[in-house]
Amino acid sequence: MQVVLYEDAGVKWFGPLTLLRSAFDLRCGSLLLREKLEIRRPGWAVNLLPRRELDPLVSELYPSRGIDSVQDGDALLLSARVIVNDEFLIAVEGETGDIVLTSGGDPVGALLHGGAAERVRLVRDAGGDLGVLGISPAREVPARVARYPWELVRLTAEEIEADAVVSGRLGTMEGELHASAQLVEPARIAIGEGSSLGPGVVIDASSGPVVVNANVEVMANAVILGPSSVGAGSCIKVGAKIYAGTSIGETCKVGGEVEGSVLHSFVNKQHEGFLGHAYLGSWVNIGAATDNSDLKNNYGSVRVELNGEIIDTGSTFVGATIGDHTKTAIGTKLNTGTVIGVFCNILSDGLAPKSIPSFSWGTGDGFVEHDIERAIATARLVMARRGVDLTSTEEATVREVHRRQIIPE
Repeated sequence: MQVVLYEDAGVKWFGPLTLLRSAFDLRCGSLLLREKLEIRRPGWAVNLLPRRELDPLVSELYPSRGIDSVQDGDALLLSARVIVNDEFLIAVEGETGDIVLTSGGDPVGALLHGGAAERVRLVRDAGGDLGVLGISPAREVPARVARYPWELVRLTAEEIEADAVVSGRLGTMEGELHASAQLVEPARIAIGEGSSLGPGVVIDASSGPVVVNANVEVMANAVILGPSSVGAGSCIKVGAKIYAGTSIGETCKVGGEVEGSVLHSFVNKQHEGFLGHAYLGSWVNIGAATDNSDLKNNYGSVRVELNGEIIDTGSTFVGATIGDHTKTAIGTKLNTGTVIGVFCNILSDGLAPKSIPSFSWGTGDGFVEHDIERAIATARLVMARRGVDLTSTEEATVREVHRRQIIPE
């Protein structure tokens, strides 16, 4: 089958997390959203249709998978915000003809019978609005659709379990374990090739699977409780406490206490400090003794500001949402439900504001605009330390996000 993952207007409600990436590259569980489809249906041709401003970046990351790769035949057009599972795929595979797919009455995709290339372009020109297709038949399907950052975090524990099962790797031990390392329920643990577990490490899968991917170093006396996942090339520091529901992406360095959080990739949180029920974008650096609150003192539902609107999350536990390339200074304190944009530098001797725009530099006493040239120079330096180049396409994308931030449309 030919599939086209498209972005719709709903991506704006992920706040800073989708300023520099498409929704299909958001993480929930061990995998990115697009990977949940790709791993379940490896024979399907999955094309990626981001919003126009991210076209160059996505084309660079995924050559030959863009709008021009869509074939003029049948296709499944699917919202990038759908968290694909087996139940959904079975339901879709049982349908034929031109049909709009809905979840809770809201369109989440469409089955196209012929003419896919031109019809996909219509949807793209309409900003992901399926109404331009003029398809009247609709089918309600069992689709789980992410709407906000905290939903990705809340579902991560469950999704780690689902991702671990579909990967088929549980019970495999390909790395090196120190004689004093302890594995609780090893049949629910996977240790990837080239990984190492140091003295006194405890991996406890009694409450859910733990997946440690390739070339991960888990240093002495660290504890990882399942369900949890650690991405390839990451390092878990001495004495780290990784609690259930935590997904750590590729090439991260993580220490201190982390609970029920998503760290996208290339995140530095090496030092002591609590991170709970948070989502951190790529290249975020968390200073020593930075803490985030994830629970209000009155145990009430957490309210979060996104796009200038206050949203009641309906959740008791909501931590910080932090955009790519943002840094916190030593001792920074983040309130419950704080949202921080991309390329910020937070130096706070008290509670930082709950909503901090992208490209901000300063403290709770006041922020100024982070100079774009210095921001890009720092990003280039930080990325080079991990052997990664900031490409001209990435730089152009950052500059465009900065332009829209400073001069809103």
